[in-house]
Amino acid sequence: MKRLLLTLFLSSAGWCASYDPFLLETQLSLLPKIAVLEKNILTSNVKSPIKILIAYDRGDDDTAASCIKILMSKFNGHINGRPISAIALPFDKLDGTASYHFIYALKASMSQLSKVHNAVGTSGAITALYDADKLTDNGLLLSIRMERTPIILINAKALRQNRFSFPDSLLEIARIVQ
Repeated sequence: MKRLLLTLFLSSAGWCASYDPFLLETQLSLLPKIAVLEKNILTSNVKSPIKILIAYDRGDDDTAASCIKILMSKFNGHINGRPISAIALPFDKLDGTASYHFIYALKASMSQLSKVHNAVGTSGAITALYDADKLTDNGLLLSIRMERTPIILINAKALRQNRFSFPDSLLEIARIVQ
């Protein structure tokens, strides 16, 4: 019933044809939890919010807004006891001046995904994207693909370059892509 209502809501928002509602909800449920497993992400002030950025292409405004609603309702405004702050920005507005813990990119071209790298700046944000097929091409770290079950994909090159430190148990169940 819940999945049917979500599908109806997403199709009424005008983006059901370009985004799989189940995949989108699955990614938004799992990827932030995976991001906070990184050992250095939560070492800062325990009362400060976890900053999440949804990066999107012009025309996907409704999708980005729905992503924020999904995140806030899924986690009741908190992940691991810390408040979350989620905003959405189009790819052309991204820059390296703001600091984020987690950046989730909706469907994008390769040039738009390179802007995500610029947005990371020196913050060392965990990056993820909707389109798992582009994971190895762009240097972003995480995605989820639906097979029989959700498959966590980790870009090996991005993992090494950014020196992220995830628990071994996550690395054992994830599919590391080259």
